[in-house]
Amino acid sequence: MGKESSEKLHVKCTLTGEPARIVLELKERGIVASVREAVVHGILAFYEKTAERDLKKAQARASLRLQEEAYP
Repeated sequence: MGKESSEKLHVKCTLTGEPARIVLELKERGIVASVREAVVHGILAFYEKTAERDLKKAQARASLRLQEEAYP
């Protein structure tokens, strides 16, 4: 059994305001079938955006190091 299928986390929360309205709209439009699905998609999107930002920072640091090495 893979690591992904053995990791579980129980989350119990109430969505209010704009996040609740967004989930309801996504459900009405048929984009997600449940609140759980919307939350999972949101977490995955947030993680991807964070990873992209981290990669851009690392690339910028590497570029600066290369420039410093080329032009000391």
